[in-house]
Amino acid sequence: MTLIDEIKSSQKESHEKWFERWYKKANLENNIRISAEKGYTGFRIQVSDQNDSYLKLRLGNKETTSLLKEKLGDGFTVTLREIHGENFLGFKTYKSFIQILW
Repeated sequence: MTLIDEIKSSQKESHEKWFERWYKKANLENNIRISAEKGYTGFRIQVSDQNDSYLKLRLGNKETTSLLKEKLGDGFTVTLREIHGENFLGFKTYKSFIQILW
């Protein structure tokens, strides 16, 4: 196994472990049920507004959306959305979030 293969394997394993811990802690399935009961057809997980830079990095990773799709199963659409824009003063703005639709 080459060094790059070891690094990629280690990163994937680390991300999967983090994802399982985060998924349980976030109580995501219950939050989705609550949103559905309120009549919503989707749920957002804020990425760019997170204060914790490590959490922001992990949530913004495309592997997170792949793992969410796998975990939630059929019937859900999971995408990482990024919105670039300007505020009324002309400053650039950026928002990112994971969007879950059903």
